[in-house]
Amino acid sequence: MIDEPLRNYNEKRRSSLDIIARILNVIGKGGKKKTHIMYEANLNWRQLNAYLSLLVARGFITQDDENAYRITEKGERFLSSYKALKNILK
Repeated sequence: MIDEPLRNYNEKRRSSLDIIARILNVIGKGGKKKTHIMYEANLNWRQLNAYLSLLVARGFITQDDENAYRITEKGERFLSSYKALKNILK
């Protein structure tokens, strides 16, 4: 019974990989702007900017002329691999 609150607490914490996958999932096939990504991925502005910078630098996403972010083929491969690994670990 004591472990129950700890289990719920740990389930709410996300790893960096979980956050990256969530951002890529939010962006999906269509372009999304920062505010939309921030709310859908449940991040604050500082966190969002750090993750977006990382994802652009690693080639997982690009930013277009309208300041919308789009997932790249590399980002899609990461997301696919992430989902497959999550399914294996269930």
